[in-house]
Amino acid sequence: MLALLTLSGCGGIDGKIANYDSVAVWPNANPIGSQPQQQLTTLTPITVDCYEPGKTDASGYGYGATYKISYDGGSGYIDASTSIMSDDGEVTPEMVSEC
Repeated sequence: MLALLTLSGCGGIDGKIANYDSVAVWPNANPIGSQPQQQLTTLTPITVDCYEPGKTDASGYGYGATYKISYDGGSGYIDASTSIMSDDGEVTPEMVSEC
């Protein structure tokens, strides 16, 4: 029982997709050159594991911020602009640890 409590204390934030359209799930934080591995729809339950800030190189190329998530059937990354509702309100980068 103690191990279960410890694991739940360091887990992510449970929530649901609140966007009205589908949300692409990418295999890694940098989606450049890859295809979405899944499309999640409104009210799909997810767990937000961490926040990955976007990265840009000296010439301005890069990718935007993402959340690493888990869902029934897999895990991946979604755009950080995705609206995710939790019991504590809308999830923000400040609510989860950095990846």
